[in-house]
Amino acid sequence: MRTFFTTCFLLTSSLFAEEAAPDPRIARDDAFPDPAGAKRLSGELILVEHVNRIGILRPDRDGTINNYHWDLPHEFRLLPYGSIRYRNAPAELDDVPLGTHLHGFFYLGPEGDFEVKPPESGYFAGRAGSPDMRSVESKWSRVLRFEDDFSYFTRLGHGWKIAGIAPDKTTITIERVKLEDRSAVDEKTAGDGVKSRQVLRLDEGTSVWKGREIAALDDLATGQVVQINFTWVGLLGSTKQDGLCREIWIDEEARRIASERQGRIYRADLKRRGLPATILKTEHLPGEGARGHLTFAFHDGIDPELIAAFQPKRGVIAAAAEPTLRVYDENDGKPLGELEITRIDNPPPGHSGVVVKAHCWEMLEGFRAGRTLRLYLSEWGTPTRPREELLWPVDTRKFQVGPKPVADRDAEPAEAERK
Repeated sequence: MRTFFTTCFLLTSSLFAEEAAPDPRIARDDAFPDPAGAKRLSGELILVEHVNRIGILRPDRDGTINNYHWDLPHEFRLLPYGSIRYRNAPAELDDVPLGTHLHGFFYLGPEGDFEVKPPESGYFAGRAGSPDMRSVESKWSRVLRFEDDFSYFTRLGHGWKIAGIAPDKTTITIERVKLEDRSAVDEKTAGDGVKSRQVLRLDEGTSVWKGREIAALDDLATGQVVQINFTWVGLLGSTKQDGLCREIWIDEEARRIASERQGRIYRADLKRRGLPATILKTEHLPGEGARGHLTFAFHDGIDPELIAAFQPKRGVIAAAAEPTLRVYDENDGKPLGELEITRIDNPPPGHSGVVVKAHCWEMLEGFRAGRTLRLYLSEWGTPTRPREELLWPVDTRKFQVGPKPVADRDAEPAEAERK
């Protein structure tokens, strides 16, 4: 008998241990993820559906992928708390041009989402082991953060030293260096798969910036430490050159101006649409009807200037949003007041570190823990959004970037017969 109870105890303990230790690689829409679970992937943006914050990357050819799997599409969706930096400033997905090379930090989707085998494409029909025509890393589809090359290398304190320029200005040789002392960066210790010395192509489509001016290729000189946005990284990766220069910022002033301009675009956009946040806690006030308190956390990546504008006595409007950050109707906002603002140390990924508790005079169904909000100050005026960004009365922005679900295809003949 004692053996039986001991066995039951061990089994029960094992079950609780599994529940207490979720897979750190999985990111959910309703909770901030484990920092240990992110996987770094990079590629070029080749398709965007910015309203639903989804798109496709062409992954880098990093030397670990069989050439039959080169350039297969990698579908992604930004997590509700996922952020973007472009030109070293906060950005929205529609700010980033197609062809931009991005560094991303990815998670797996909810359990089951990444375990379903997609339909075969038939591209390799007749061959043994016919591969699926998606990126080999396709299950890593949830994006925590995207950064263009400018933002990524600036964050690391790195830049690119011009080591040589072809006489006809068709190629440039660059070396990765530390900005503080211009010492070389060892690609093995960097650990991100980026070559420390590269030969890039220049063409008439390369934009060069110097101070407040549009510069020219003639303004480039050996010894300059610049920031570069690359493109066609993978497509030219099998030749002697490593890719194309999309943009080059020669000096610190040019980089500062680019960041400031992108920051202004971002702040204006969020004032129109509202700052995203995740609800941490909901408390109803007994006997007070629909009144209660909301505790929420602003998402990481938001311009600190916008968060700082939220003060205890400022009028705030909150609107329930979907994980895509889309709201239902322009008139759904509810007023909040009596803000209590606190900051936490070492917030999880996606969390800004700023937590707000606010009084709400009329709680909505969408104001539940784990749900997403859009927040704006009353003085900014009622947000004006294009119809495709609203979910009420119908969703006009249905978009499919992958194979159509089998269930939908099977339903089509029956639907046609009914008509």
